[in-house]
Amino acid sequence: MKETVTILSAGNSLGVYVPAKLLQLQLRDQGVPADIFMLEHMYDQQTRENIPRYRKAFHDSFTVAKMGYKMAKDSRNSLDENNVATLLHEWKLKGRRRFLALTGFWIPILQRYQEIMASVDLDIRLIRLDASDTPSFSVYGEACDQFKNVWLYPVGENRIIQTIAVSQEEPVPFQEREKRYLIHGGGWGIGTYKDKITELTDSDIALNIIAYYNEDIAYESHKFAFHRYFMMDPSWSPWQRNAVDEFDFPPFAEVSQGEASVFESGGSYPKVFELIRHSLGIISKPGGATLLDSLASATPLIFLEPFGDHERSNAQLWESLGLGISYDAWKEQDYAVNVLEDIHRNLCNAKHKAGNLMSDIT
Repeated sequence: MKETVTILSAGNSLGVYVPAKLLQLQLRDQGVPADIFMLEHMYDQQTRENIPRYRKAFHDSFTVAKMGYKMAKDSRNSLDENNVATLLHEWKLKGRRRFLALTGFWIPILQRYQEIMASVDLDIRLIRLDASDTPSFSVYGEACDQFKNVWLYPVGENRIIQTIAVSQEEPVPFQEREKRYLIHGGGWGIGTYKDKITELTDSDIALNIIAYYNEDIAYESHKFAFHRYFMMDPSWSPWQRNAVDEFDFPPFAEVSQGEASVFESGGSYPKVFELIRHSLGIISKPGGATLLDSLASATPLIFLEPFGDHERSNAQLWESLGLGISYDAWKEQDYAVNVLEDIHRNLCNAKHKAGNLMSDIT
């Protein structure tokens, strides 16, 4: 039997959680056992209980979110020692040796496991989903160098080496797509996307809008624009296991006035990806998972203000490779569709040239 791969994830960002789930499913498809562990299960109770409050604050104010970004700190003070000790004991008993960490906040725990397993050759890889350091890695500085760093977009090289495939399906031809744009704020609904909805509505641009809370939905103010609203199940938490003790993709549904929403998850990729595949563009901050979606679907990224330096690097990379355009530049061109069709063709070419991270792992 092939050796189990331990995937270390977190729910503080769906940009970490969703790629982790994709990797788990793809490894299993190749006959490689793979388990996901969530950082939130290592936190003390108070830290875990504060997460929804921080999430709402970051959603309500991009200024607050950016302050939080600058205050990112070592996770050690938030960890519950009993939870960590129990996990390390379990890993040792099972002889876990292969690890993929998608967030740097697992580094203190991995360092302790290295000490415990000093006589064992561990294969620990830090998977870098952005074009430069994210806070979860940068707070540990040179400690990251103790492990193998696997970059999708190596810093300073201005290229895509490899990607995490979201789907095996070919991109939908641009002319066959719905005349709509998907607009969102990443996993937590962060950024300036809400500020753009009114001006896009005034320009008769139809949107698929991702809502995060019920108050995000404004049927009346946009009733003539034929926008559609979609939502993740507000009761869902990424660190809660389902009935068969597995983690799910976010339960997702269209939200219509006066109708009950039926949230669905399951499948080999998130439900929102179907919307992305059939959209003319993604209007969003340039997060790491959004780059994966853009490349996998060949859907142009129309990027809003970045959330931190790593997203600024993402935007610069995508723009320099002709795979995206800033919202302001697109607006200056009167929201031209032909500009996006050129970007779509570039994305199709880039998608077929990019390596698949799974090849490196397996």
